[in-house]
Amino acid sequence: MKNKKNIKLILLVVLGTLVISLSGCAIIRDKLATIRGDLIGVHFNISTYDHYANKTLSLEGSKITVGLFENDANKDLESTGFGSSVLEITINGDEMLQVGNTVIFAEDGLDMVEGFQVPTDINVESGGGFVPLDRYINDFKNKIGKEKTVIISSQMGIPIGVYQGKSVYVTVPDNLPKMTRLNIDGKSLYIHRANYIIIDSNLIK
Repeated sequence: MKNKKNIKLILLVVLGTLVISLSGCAIIRDKLATIRGDLIGVHFNISTYDHYANKTLSLEGSKITVGLFENDANKDLESTGFGSSVLEITINGDEMLQVGNTVIFAEDGLDMVEGFQVPTDINVESGGGFVPLDRYINDFKNKIGKEKTVIISSQMGIPIGVYQGKSVYVTVPDNLPKMTRLNIDGKSLYIHRANYIIIDSNLIK
């Protein structure tokens, strides 16, 4: 009986350690946040930019939803009309419609890196080898969360800003139009209609 109790205790310790270590993975933190509702109703700073990277509008709110302002062509698959590409943003119950601008939704506490010099030349002298294995390893590391640098530019290629994080997880939501979502050290960043580069930070150190 005593041995069985010891075995159970050891198993509980191992299980607890595993849960704690896994909760550090970006993808699991991301799923947990979604279950808790942290991604719906958190406070965001919303910035819009024109093609020349000029900020044209700043808003903030704690209840943010994003979707298409749909017409009949969006709803009817057999329709020969043009589907709407108008973005409908609801901010604390009020509506904003927008088309064409770059929009960045940054959760509170997620700020652009000040004074970051974007490199124009990067030399990679070693590492890698077997491409399928490299891709598999990178995919695994992405799910855990990698140290990455996010360089965002306007649709004309003019720099807007840079974000960095030690644990970055990237997804492309299938329910949000032309949107990329990043979990950066537990904070959400949504990028709509922008040019961007997401690069492993060790390549530019």
